[in-house]
Parts: sequence; structure tokens; C-alpha cells
Amino acid sequence: MPPLYPLRNSTFSLDISSLAGFLGADAALAVMMLPHLHAQRRWWGWYNCPGSYHLAKRYGQMAQFRFWSSSYRSAAVPQEVAVELEGVMGPAYTSARSGAVLPRTGPLATMLVDACAEVETTEVEGRHSAAMDVAIVHLQREPPALDSPRVPHTHSKWLSALPMLSTISTSIVCGIYGDWFIASVVLFSALCHGLACLVMGNATFTYEHHIPHQTARFASGWLEAPKSFVVLCGTETAVAPITRGRFSLRFEHSKERYYITLCSVLLGLQFLSQLLFVPQGKLFGQTMFIASLVASWAYHRLILARGKESIQRRILMADVLGGPQLQRYRFGTRTAAAVFTVFALREDIGVDVEARLKALLPTDTPVWQLWHATVAHKIAQGQPLCFEKEKQWEWQKMHSLSTRDESLLFTDILQDAETAYDAYCEHLLVTKY
Repeated sequence: MPPLYPLRNSTFSLDISSLAGFLGADAALAVMMLPHLHAQRRWWGWYNCPGSYHLAKRYGQMAQFRFWSSSYRSAAVPQEVAVELEGVMGPAYTSARSGAVLPRTGPLATMLVDACAEVETTEVEGRHSAAMDVAIVHLQREPPALDSPRVPHTHSKWLSALPMLSTISTSIVCGIYGDWFIASVVLFSALCHGLACLVMGNATFTYEHHIPHQTARFASGWLEAPKSFVVLCGTETAVAPITRGRFSLRFEHSKERYYITLCSVLLGLQFLSQLLFVPQGKLFGQTMFIASLVASWAYHRLILARGKESIQRRILMADVLGGPQLQRYRFGTRTAAAVFTVFALREDIGVDVEARLKALLPTDTPVWQLWHATVAHKIAQGQPLCFEKEKQWEWQKMHSLSTRDESLLFTDILQDAETAYDAYCEHLLVTKY
């Protein structure tokens, strides 16, 4: 006796127009490149995946054929694929030597800032208003302009058994209850996604940077993050991964584009099969189909996409930068952090100390103008930052400070400079000699 079909008396049918875009393609596109970030995961993509239309569109773009560009209203893209690997763009970078500013860096700079935030912090005693960190990164490795970093091994590939089991179980259950439309669509979708994942896994995960010849030189300098200055110490080539580097996928052989085209066709057929045949199934089968999509979406969103940035960060720090030495110090004020940053880059800045202080602390009131000149003079002359004379009211009046409020502010920020100098002598000057 055949088993009773669940929901057999229901006349309700799911709306496939919304089901086709169920859970969207955002999670699927976000992890398109993850076969390269999870070693050997390209063999573990045999499950029903949402977002087939958008995946077909993206594969068609990578194939660089006009047919796909016109069909999906998109332009051809270069041989390397970097869109899916890009994250949040990085903060501005200022060169210590020239003062040139790179208004926006790449996502690798953001990864470095995040890595510095995880370093153990050395608290510096002093005045407190708004805490500011200074992270110092010593970059010694000079990576080539194009490199293929090692991909670390992870355990998330084994967790892909969960959506695979969900896909297999839902198709078996649908077959048991005679809903062959849904069972066939689920299995065909798993086949299409598995082949697409396998073909994409043949691309090479690469790091690359390009240093323009006729532009300002960006060697040692600092990144200005919202709550920290990240000081980079190294040559222009050593700093290039942070200022101009990116990760991408490269297809070495032209024949791989034909495989990508085939995958685009299969993914398009997957979308059409879902559009045409899922409404022909029964409500229980449609529910099982959604369950398989939910399982794969959860796997993408909660497991793969969550580990994407951490894995890229590990590749950046270990392979590209060669495991740089990191130090982090926390100051109670931005003023002390700025002066400490100047001391950390003192050998690279040269004589133009005041301009770098103004870049770090751009306030341009009379009090700050006097402070910039006073502190920069002592640093440029190699004198200790001790301001006993400058803290006296008579000296301040001679230098155009007219009110007690201005005097109090000037004294406070001079104290911040002394705090930064003491921290420099204690932590950095000792390590240099």
C-alpha cells in the first residue's frame, strides 16, 4: 500500500515568480569564489542552490561572449575576476616622505586594520578624552606583482555534507510520494551547481598589485582608520599590497571560458526548470524544494560567507605580507597618538615634521598653529619634548595667546606631546638600539 501523500487535499500552490528569487542570489554570489578560499571545496558543491539566474548571468559575463552580454544586459569583464573577492574599501593612506595622500586604498588595507585590532594593546598612561590606537606594522617581505598564495585548509568543506544530504533526502522523499517533477528539478539543480563549482575551482587564486611609474611614491606612511592610526614601515614594494593590492581569480587557458559558458547554460536551464516544473509539483514537494534551498542558503550565509574575510586575512598576513611584526599602543587622546605616529616614522619624514603633524591634526586655530610649530621644532631638532618654559603664562602671552582658556588648552596638548615622547622612549627607542 503506497504511503499517504502529505497535504494531498490542499489546492494551494506556491507562487513560483517569488520562489525563483527566493533567498536571492546575494549569498550565492558572495561565496562564488569560496572553492578557492576553502581548499578542495570545489568537489563539494553537489546540492540545490538558490540564485541560479544571477549565477548564470555572472558566469556568462566571465565567459566574455557577446551572446551572454546581450542576453543578460551586461558587458564583458577582464580575464581576472575580482568583484566577488572585494570587500569594504580601505582608509586613506599618507606617505611619510612626501606627504602625498592616497584617498582610498583597497580591501586588503581594511583586512590589515582588522588584523591590527586583534593585537594585544599596550595602554599608555596620560590624559584621557577620546581613546586612539597606534598600530605599527613592520613590512619586510616584498611580494611580486603577481603571485599565487597558498590557500589554508579549513573544515567547512565537510559541513557541505549538510546541504548535500538535504538535497538527496528531499529528492528521495519526493520520489517516494510520486512527485517526480520536484525530485527531478532538485537533482538537476544539484548537478548544475556541482559542475559550476567544479569549473570555477579550476581558476587560480592570485594576489596582484600595480605600481604606476609616474605617480607619487608611497613607501612608509600611515593609514587613518576611524579610531586608529596604522603605521606601515617598509619600502614601496613592501607597502604596495596594502595601498594597491587585491585578490582575484585568473583563468589561465582560453578553453576554460567554454566550460564557463557551458556552466552558464546549465545554470540558465536550472532557472528555467525551476520556473516551469516546480509549479507542476504538489504542495508537499514544493515545500521540500524550499527546504533544500533554505539548507544551502544557511550553509552559504552562516558558514562559508562568515569565514570569507577571516580566511582572506590569514592569506594576506601569512603569505602576502610574510607574517609582519605588529605592535599596538592605546593613547587617551588623538593628539598623543598623532605625535607618537610622527616619532614612529621619524626617519622617513625628514625635515617636514610640521606638515605631517598638520596632516594628522588638521585643526588650524591660533592655539594649534602655535602647538604645531613648537612641537615640530623640537622634533626636527632632535630635542626631548619637555615644555616647562612653554607652559608658563608669560611665554604664552609673548606668542599671541590672550586668554586663560587658550592657555589651558595649549598646556593640555603640550602634555599630550610629552606623553607620546615618553611612550616613544619607553617602547620604540629601546627596540631600535
